[in-house]
Amino acid sequence: MELTPGRDLSRPPQSARFRVRQKQRNRLDLWLQARLGWSSRSKIQKLISLGRVLLNGSTARPSTRVHRNDEVEVMLETGSETDLPSDRLPVLQEDPWILVVDKPSGMLVHPVGKTHSGTVIDALHRQWRAPNERSARQVIPRLCHRLDRETSGLLLLTKTVEARRQLQEFFEKDLVQKAYLAVVEGVPEFESFEIDAGISAHIDRSRHRDHRLARADDVAGKPSLTRFQILAVGDGISVLLCKPITGRQNQIRVHLQVAGHPILGDQGYGQTQQSLHDRGGRLPEQIPYPERALLHSFQLRFPHPVWKLPTEVRCLPAGDLAPLLADLAVDPTRIPPLGADRQVGGTACQAGSVGP
Repeated sequence: MELTPGRDLSRPPQSARFRVRQKQRNRLDLWLQARLGWSSRSKIQKLISLGRVLLNGSTARPSTRVHRNDEVEVMLETGSETDLPSDRLPVLQEDPWILVVDKPSGMLVHPVGKTHSGTVIDALHRQWRAPNERSARQVIPRLCHRLDRETSGLLLLTKTVEARRQLQEFFEKDLVQKAYLAVVEGVPEFESFEIDAGISAHIDRSRHRDHRLARADDVAGKPSLTRFQILAVGDGISVLLCKPITGRQNQIRVHLQVAGHPILGDQGYGQTQQSLHDRGGRLPEQIPYPERALLHSFQLRFPHPVWKLPTEVRCLPAGDLAPLLADLAVDPTRIPPLGADRQVGGTACQAGSVGP
């Protein structure tokens, strides 16, 4: 899929273009349905009948056959100016080359699927649109890593192409350290432990709409390692400091499921109110069961792309996570910097070997 080149990235895209690559001919509605997994065939047929789908610049019928190198353009539904979020993302650190923001839970980092707006990227483009118009220097925020929609906390971006290239090199050379806070079901057996389990991505067909989730797979999965340390325990739940050594999709969520201690609220990996109850766990009376997986991007340490000096940023948890941490007497400000201890020692664990 290609979005309109040169468009204003502070606004939702007006259309998306697709190029037909396959040799065999196929009906337009069926071909497009395979590429728009979030839309049913009947909805696609309605879009075509309303003239919101163009084949090589012209309207077509659902039964029209597409050929190799044909161009299909879909007119996307867009909201009004008042539909766009007005809040600015909290900036944790900024200089002419890098930007670290506090991403709220529930926000995607970039447009994907049927979500074209309300993401970190277009929010930042809106924040810099006015300064850009008053300056010759164009600031275009570029992601250095990603967070799941439900995960809150710090997110690193760059403001120049060269800074992003340099930071991507640091990520590839394992010069970037990350730490997350997670509230999990149950109490691990060891105070410090690690999970070394391969991870592969797959489509979860059990959901109403197909959803891509990673899973543990020691045969076909990529090698993955995460180190964990217990910060607090209470009433059958635990707060963990999680340090991913590799950077796979959903890595911490997968490895905590492997450990037998899924993150509270992470229904995609088997955690429910019932499973917490069955293990004798309970939340404080004043704290409701979470509506999202309680995972927070807490610390990040990396060489600065220009100065090459160690740079460490932390993001204190807020919202639904803060009162639970307070109840368990966890003070994030007392957690040592990542630079103070590059290793979290402990016991290497295989699937099913952790927990009561």
